[in-house]
Formats: sequence, structure tokens, C-alpha cells
Amino acid sequence: MLSREQKLERLDAVMARIIDSWHDRIRAEFVTEEDRHVLGLDPEVKLFHSEGNHLIKFSREKILQVTYGLRTVTRDDSICIESSVNNKSARFDYDVFATRLKYHYWSNCYEKPWTDPQFSHFAYADLLNFDPRMGHSMSLDIRKDKADVVRLLFEVVSRHEDVLLAREDLLQDLIDNYCLAPLKRIYAETFRG
Repeated sequence: MLSREQKLERLDAVMARIIDSWHDRIRAEFVTEEDRHVLGLDPEVKLFHSEGNHLIKFSREKILQVTYGLRTVTRDDSICIESSVNNKSARFDYDVFATRLKYHYWSNCYEKPWTDPQFSHFAYADLLNFDPRMGHSMSLDIRKDKADVVRLLFEVVSRHEDVLLAREDLLQDLIDNYCLAPLKRIYAETFRG
């Protein structure tokens, strides 16, 4: 069994890999930090890593200004996964966004996506507590003169914490496909109108 510190380190490493992998997949479509010196242009995609917090920022002038993040949060004895999106678009419809997120998570929380016999009986809701209503596991921080932040907080179910955090492959799949991918997709759909 892993210690609490080892669990947090493992979770942090998995989140960093998810953000790095996303960056690697899309880097050919954007001006990166490395391209900046060769092309003489401002980067359109940047990575930011600190302990427990991993961000990818997209910035295309007048088109796209958004940052996605994954962060480890502890609350009392609980370990939580926070996914977030920072939005600078003045015309973004948060009500539509929140409604779409709520519908997605209510509709999908009881899916059992794994084929591995050790995990095939688990639904997303068995492993992560998440109430997709604004003010519950979903929050909106409207900040004057800064980007607004929508945060989704997924609490790892304590009775399954050891088995989940022991399997990095499953943990990565869960975070990437359940905590982050719907946020990215639904943000993009709402942004485009």
C-alpha cells in the first residue's frame, strides 16, 4: 500500500504526463516556446508545471485565449482531482456551459468503461464522487480584469483509493477521459456557439 505522500506524488506525475501528452499531440498545429526563437512569433501554446498543478495555455490573438489545468487538491483526509478551464472570452455563456457539463456527467457517471477484469465492475461514480451542479463539485470564479475560472472537483472515493492509485494506467485513463476530456470538448462546443 502506498503512503499518502506517495499517492499524491503518483497523482501529480500522472497529471503532468496527461498535460505533456496533450501538448505533444497538438504541438505541430501551434507556435510553441521552441518555435518562438526560430519564427520570431509569440507562442500559441505553453506548458506550466508546478508541484500538484499542471496547465496548458492556448493563445491565438483575437481567436482563442484559454488555459486548461489539472491539480491535486486535498480536503481533510480526501484526495481530489481538479480539472479547470480559464476563459477570457467576454461572450462566453456560462449557463449553457454548466448545463452541458451537468447533463454529460449525470448521463455518464454510471458507465463502466474498463475491460480489465479487476476494474470492469467499476463505474466512474464508484471511483470518483462528483456532483455536477454549480456550487457543489463545480464552481465558477468570475475575476475582474483576469480570466474567469471554471473548476470541477472530483473526490477519489476513499474505499477504492488504494486500488485506483496503485494502477497508473487506469488512473491516467480516468483523469484524461472523465475529468478532462469532457471539459475540453464541452468548452469548445460552447465557445463556438
